[in-house]
Order: sequence, then structure tokens, then C-alpha cells
Amino acid sequence: MYETPYHTQDLSKCNFLITGGAGFIGSNLVEYLLKYKAGKVRVLDNLATGFQSNLSEFLGRDNFEFVEGDIRDLNTCKNVMEGIDYVSHQAALGSVPRSINDPITSNEVNISGFLNMLVAHKESNSVKRMVYAASSSTYGDSKILPKEEDIIGKPLSPYAVTKLVNELYADVFFKTYGIETIGLR
Repeated sequence: MYETPYHTQDLSKCNFLITGGAGFIGSNLVEYLLKYKAGKVRVLDNLATGFQSNLSEFLGRDNFEFVEGDIRDLNTCKNVMEGIDYVSHQAALGSVPRSINDPITSNEVNISGFLNMLVAHKESNSVKRMVYAASSSTYGDSKILPKEEDIIGKPLSPYAVTKLVNELYADVFFKTYGIETIGLR
């Protein structure tokens, strides 16, 4: 897998944090970064929806570290960002049905956890940028096609609301503190 590199930068000089790194997207990012000789890859995951077995082939490598922890804990977020250049924030509760059944936990993880990541990013002396998983669910019931990034619909689930709030927080943190984030919808 990943026979062609999709980057031009020398990854050996970069340290990465992948939150939710034991999930599908996160573990594939880990695989790619390690294949192309990233300086260090650190994973933060609470294993609520991810699987440590997705990372088993990387355990024991000098440039890989797994931290079992939760983004809802600000100190954990601050600690795992030490010495990190780039963050890929994939940790979230990503299920619309789950958010309908348990909006409180979805809010805690997806909003409070995201806010913790932003605060840790702001207070970090090393993180240059954080890329996070946004969602097209923020468009809600918008009938406009093709979708336009600046036209947000009416979110139809607690999950969609949490992802919209993430985008609002990211924008405010950029305007207020100058921290760089990129949301991939």
C-alpha cells in the first residue's frame, strides 16, 4: 500500500501526533507516515471506537509511541503535543445515531475534546498546524448543489452541530490566537 508518496517534504525532520490513531483513518495515516520515515509518530487514542490491533505492527519501533488517553483531558492533550510539529486530529464520536442516542457524550468528546486540542495547540511551543476531521453534515438540509463551503445549512443531528461548532472554534482560535488549523470536510 502507498507505493507512491503523496508528499514532497522531508518527513524525517517532522514529528506527528495522530489523535484517534487506532481508528481506520488514523491507523492508515500512521502507516503512511512510518513508511515514509517520519521523525516521530505519536498516537493518542482512548480505544473507545479504535482498536490497538490496528497499531500492533508499529509497536516497538523507535519512532512510534502509543498513548492511551482521552482528548477530554486537557493535560493529556498538552502532554502529547510536546515536541510535535503537526497534528492530525481524528478522535471523535462520528456516528449520527450515537449522537442522537447520547448527545451529552457526543458533545463532551466532539466539542470539549476539540476545544482541549485547540487550547493545547495554542499553548504548544512546537505545533505548526493541526488538521482535523470536519464533516459534510454541517451542510444539513441545504439543497444547493454543488455545496459551497460558506453556505451552511441547518444541522440535522447532534453530531452535525458538534462538527459545526468545531469549525466555529477553529476560526475563532485562528482570528484570536493565530493558530493554524485545517478542517477537511
